Amino acid sequence: MRMARWCERVLLPAALVLFPATASNVGAQTVSPYAITPSSFGDIRFTLDVTVLPTVRGGSTVEIGCSVVYDELMFLKRGDGYRARYEITAILYDSRGRQVAGDSWVRSVDVETYVGTNSRKSAARDVLRIDAKEGSYRLKVELSSLDSRRSGVVERRVEVGALAEGLVALGTVEFDVAAPSLSPDVLRFVPNPSRQYEEERPVVRVQVPAYGDSGITYALELSVTTLDNRTRMTMRDTVLQTAWVTRHVRQFSVVDLEVGDYLLHVRALPSGGGERHTESRFRVLTSPRSWGDDFEKMIAQIGYVATRDEISRLTSASPDERDEAWDVFWKDRDPNPTTDRNEFKEEFLQRLGYANTRFTSLIEGWQTVHAWETWYYYGEHKRFTFVDRQGFGDYRLVEVTRI
Repeated sequence: MRMARWCERVLLPAALVLFPATASNVGAQTVSPYAITPSSFGDIRFTLDVTVLPTVRGGSTVEIGCSVVYDELMFLKRGDGYRARYEITAILYDSRGRQVAGDSWVRSVDVETYVGTNSRKSAARDVLRIDAKEGSYRLKVELSSLDSRRSGVVERRVEVGALAEGLVALGTVEFDVAAPSLSPDVLRFVPNPSRQYEEERPVVRVQVPAYGDSGITYALELSVTTLDNRTRMTMRDTVLQTAWVTRHVRQFSVVDLEVGDYLLHVRALPSGGGERHTESRFRVLTSPRSWGDDFEKMIAQIGYVATRDEISRLTSASPDERDEAWDVFWKDRDPNPTTDRNEFKEEFLQRLGYANTRFTSLIEGWQTVHAWETWYYYGEHKRFTFVDRQGFGDYRLVEVTRI
């Protein structure tokens, strides 16, 4: 099979220049789920949620949720502020490659300051809908700037089926930023399409729309997992479908999660079977638990401050000895051992969180002192990401992702 390859290579901004690089090598890198890549390919990177929803009249609608951070858009001066204009085109193709449905939408975003145009914590969120008959389709979504030639594309397989009696369908999960004092029942949403959370705004609140006939009882389960499928928290209760569209509101805190990307899984479990499942990705930028539990990632992070001998001692420690080895590593750097605080460790983790807050895009901010290269194999629907950690053209594979 012939595979088309497209290669992209950039030098990312230095995010952790505050850290002295005393170690030049931390060993070969293995495939990791932590190198953050976009859902789209092309010049504009955006994320995409696709959900098939039944309608009250008996048909189905393909609901498309697009989210693009402001930093990916082209803003032009307009009056006292700035405006970005873009167009979203969505097309459904059948199994023969024929266009069976589609539409396009023109959108604009206004911000007051130039700094706002470069924000990676603010995002434009669009929810688009296309009616479709039962069948199997290929969905192509393109987001194009109207003030430049930049664009991004996402393709997904979509299965449109009928909703069986007694079952429910889950719609696109909406994220917002909730104050800790707010009750989960309060529906005063402040949308957070970027899905980024931190210590200053640690409460994640989501609204889960469920579609189905009134009177259906089912279990609604929400769980948070790492990208390599390690469960961090789960909540589950029994709910009642009170209308054709019933919106369930749930919230949780990220204070017990380390910095990184996570998946929120939502499952509807009717007593008679017919589970429905959806998942969404969100990111924790800063956290009291900035230091995680992924050993290889932790070793890579301290490469900015550790010596070769220290890294060797940590990597040679057995799993049972690692906690003690880490304690020794941080204690050796404690500027004031007579206090309970380790100011060096606190400063390191704060800067780690700062780098992730300010510079995270394709990969996490702490990694952006390196050049990266991405290969796209469209025939295999795979994307390979390589990183040059030493700056000498020695690229190592860090992630394989389906596209």
